[in-house]
Amino acid sequence: MDQSQAFDLEAQLGKIEHTAAGLKKIPDTYIGPQGTKIPDIGWFVLAAVKKTTSLSHAFCLLVRAKNTLAAAALIRLQLDTAMRIFGLSLIEDVEAAGTHLMNDGSYRELKSRHNERLDDKILHQKLNEYYPGLSAVYKATSSYVHLSGAHIKTGLLEQEGTSVLFFHLNGTDDAKADQQFAEIVDAFDQATTLTTELIEDFMRYRYGRVAGARPTHRAIPPPSGGG
Repeated sequence: MDQSQAFDLEAQLGKIEHTAAGLKKIPDTYIGPQGTKIPDIGWFVLAAVKKTTSLSHAFCLLVRAKNTLAAAALIRLQLDTAMRIFGLSLIEDVEAAGTHLMNDGSYRELKSRHNERLDDKILHQKLNEYYPGLSAVYKATSSYVHLSGAHIKTGLLEQEGTSVLFFHLNGTDDAKADQQFAEIVDAFDQATTLTTELIEDFMRYRYGRVAGARPTHRAIPPPSGGG
């Protein structure tokens, strides 16, 4: 996002909502109409669509309410979905993986075709190879999920005429200007775009009937910051 231009919060949130609305159309494009038989791995990807649209809805509500802490944590959760969809491209037998996941198996028990266990560390490091900067955002936004110094810094306020910092206990940051939400809105927007691209890429690979095709990794802007 061009920081030299005036930040239009509603326009940026509208962009996120537009991306999420488009995501809901992907299953019909690749899987088929209602009544189509869906394999286990297809259900996992549909769950990713549901989670992505749900988080997008929640993020926009939280930003409009100026709830910085809760909104920032959702960036990390959106990245989690992107990472797990991306991880499917590293697996030799995605159908078996789908059955494992459908039977409540842990994602971390899955292994890549190179026998690497697909834990969060491996996933964000591998995805960072295609989208440099993602690992840094993953780590920064994780600090909003787990109680950390980020929860202290977000609550500090300066008051004109004094060098003393004040710590507020309100659940929302009502005194913040829209511009102060620009960074987390930009990060969530990029995380949502990334997740959407990866979901559609996998759908195209799994249902596009292109023999031997594997998911590609598109050159979209990597997240630039999350905290």
